[in-house]
Amino acid sequence: MAEDDDTTTGKDAAGTQEAPHDAAPESTATTKATTTDVVEEDADSSAAESTRADAIENGAAAAATNGAPSASTPHGEGESDSSSDEGGTPVKKRRRRWPWITAAAVVLLGGAYVGAAYYFAERIPAGTKVVGVDVSGMTRSEAAAALEEPLREKLDNPIQVTVAGESYTVDPASYSLDLDEEGTLDSLVGFSLDPRRLWAHIAGGRNVKPVLTVDEAELSSVVDDLAEKTDTEAVNADIVFDGTTPSVKPSEQGIALEREAAREVFSTDALTATQPINLEVSTIDPVIDDEKAQKALTELAEPLVADKLSVTVQEKLVELTPEQLAAAASFTENDGELALVLDSEQLGDIVRETVPDILTPGTDARIEIVNHTTPTITPSENGVGIDDEQLAVDAVEAVVSGNRTVEAPTKEVEAEFSTADAEALGVTEVVSQIETPLTDDAVRTTNLEVGTAKITNTLVMPGETFSLLDALGPIDAEHGFVSSGVVADGFNSTAMGGGLSQLSTNTFNIGYLAGFTDVEHKPHSKYFSRYPMGREATLWEGQIDMKWTNNTPYGAVIDTWVADGQVHSQLWSTKYWDVTTSTSDPYAYVAPSTSYNPAADCVPSGAGGSGFTVTVSRTVAREGTVEEESSYAWTYAPVDAVVCSPTG
Repeated sequence: MAEDDDTTTGKDAAGTQEAPHDAAPESTATTKATTTDVVEEDADSSAAESTRADAIENGAAAAATNGAPSASTPHGEGESDSSSDEGGTPVKKRRRRWPWITAAAVVLLGGAYVGAAYYFAERIPAGTKVVGVDVSGMTRSEAAAALEEPLREKLDNPIQVTVAGESYTVDPASYSLDLDEEGTLDSLVGFSLDPRRLWAHIAGGRNVKPVLTVDEAELSSVVDDLAEKTDTEAVNADIVFDGTTPSVKPSEQGIALEREAAREVFSTDALTATQPINLEVSTIDPVIDDEKAQKALTELAEPLVADKLSVTVQEKLVELTPEQLAAAASFTENDGELALVLDSEQLGDIVRETVPDILTPGTDARIEIVNHTTPTITPSENGVGIDDEQLAVDAVEAVVSGNRTVEAPTKEVEAEFSTADAEALGVTEVVSQIETPLTDDAVRTTNLEVGTAKITNTLVMPGETFSLLDALGPIDAEHGFVSSGVVADGFNSTAMGGGLSQLSTNTFNIGYLAGFTDVEHKPHSKYFSRYPMGREATLWEGQIDMKWTNNTPYGAVIDTWVADGQVHSQLWSTKYWDVTTSTSDPYAYVAPSTSYNPAADCVPSGAGGSGFTVTVSRTVAREGTVEEESSYAWTYAPVDAVVCSPTG
């Protein structure tokens, strides 16, 4: 018996033939078990070693049972590659060759995969489209050329979007939207071991979303601008009155553009999404819903107009009617609820009108130029009034509580423009003046007398703009004006208030010479020698005004009157600006010609002076620092001969 066999030989120690299986069942069973325990070698498996050791032990035990000597050779020394089958026939053990076969297959398949990746690297998979453009089988350069024109066309077209059902357009150029050609084509061509790339070549490509670039700052601005157009604030429910009947005005939800989602759409889907693109919005709930408004209607609005409200002023009773209360009422949100508010000035005016003998307004101070030589302040006078705001608060409490009676204590009230206010304005001296001669037209002089009387002693506060038309008021017969000569459409005519351009010229000059800001003036179309050349101003109600702004910290009072064949105008204030003016000699003369006047009131005349241009300049300085250097040129038309006829 060989020492490294894992089975018995089938003979006993004396070399006699083993008994048949049916004659020695116990011994046979032992032999079968020993054979069955043979396993393939696995040098790396401790479990296999353990199994083999058990098999050797079992074989030795079987031999001892049959009278054979036990094996003594150590396990693992001199092992053979054979074993016996159940009948004792030697069997050759099989070695494991499949790891080598698998490794070889992996190498072959890997090489084939890499080779395929190289083979397809420079071609786009079949069936591939970018923004609807078929680029199947193309190289990078071919695909770039194919995409250029259709993509440029898309980039040139506005993006159509809808927000909450409203349509808007966005210009791609406004946020520098462009195609990232390299990024787009990198996903389609070039060497890649990504299995999805190879699979696309085998199974066919797909629609590919282009990679886009944007200017992030511009895109944020575009989205913000769009949101300003689309966003709506939630509208709280409110209570409105129809006469004395209150009702609930329903609330409305607001919407807000989802800006991050819009940015994502404009930066990634602008060229591929079906237009118009619906942009997402979020809803904004109102603070005051209809239920809260209904509560306020029941608890506040209805009690307000349930009856009159009695107000006592120095033991005199003033009754505010439900109609007056409803007209003064409004509702505002306060801590998530509707609160009743009454217009304090409106209630106060009703009370003052009812008891004018008790409540008297204060009288404002007034600055007047006496005899055109002395600025005089007429002092202000205090009046008697009530606290309007407290009246409104008390009235709300009274109607809510059901008491419906309010006490309104009186108090002394100051005038809006006090004596101290007038003194602080510094109206102390003449800062500019001008005189212009009258014509011999008495009707025209009437308009100047009326006009100067209306605007004299007008106080222009610091920063305030003086408008001659506003100061004159309506220029009509009801206010003392008459029709006189004017220049209309280049021809002499008559109109209401004719001659007021002379007053306009004077008031323009006192403002201009004082260094005030020239807001609006227009010289005459023809030159009149009674006015400073280039430095005069016409006037036409509803069309041409004369305005300047008091740009000093002092008040300014206009003093103007008609006397001694002249229109006199002075501006009283405190000198603030150092002003110098100059007027150029006339230039660019134009000789008169003949004009034809078809008007019914046409008066023929001979030719007059030539037309020309002059330039007027002004420098305004303060303590040596020049604040303004300005000039303007004006061209006068020639005085043409006039023929009363439609054509020559």
